[in-house]
Amino acid sequence: MPHQNEELLRRYFKAAENSDLATLDELFADDVVGHVAGNHELSGDYRGKGACFGFFGRLAELSAGTARLTLRDAIADDFFAVALIEASGRVGDNLIDGEPGAFVLRIADGRFVEWWSHHYDQPKMDAFWSQ
Repeated sequence: MPHQNEELLRRYFKAAENSDLATLDELFADDVVGHVAGNHELSGDYRGKGACFGFFGRLAELSAGTARLTLRDAIADDFFAVALIEASGRVGDNLIDGEPGAFVLRIADGRFVEWWSHHYDQPKMDAFWSQ
């Protein structure tokens, strides 16, 4: 049986895939902090649910709705959930497909309170998002 925080992580990916904003709102703490690795216009820290959701919206805007994280595997304990992911999408003429990475979430009281996004080939992702 999966850990409850793994189930929470899988719920996030299903909600994101279906644009289920009510579930996403429920999963993130109001004071959540997000960290996006890299050196591009979207990298940096995002403080608060509004800022984090703004980041997700900007991803969708820049990629014309094509940006996707596909969950490949998950592991969780009482404090963290780690998603092994593949990123895909298109920005302008640039395409990524199956770029490996990890999405790490710190969880407290059944909600995401902090998250980190990392990619295996960060220079490639920097170039992709720097259109």
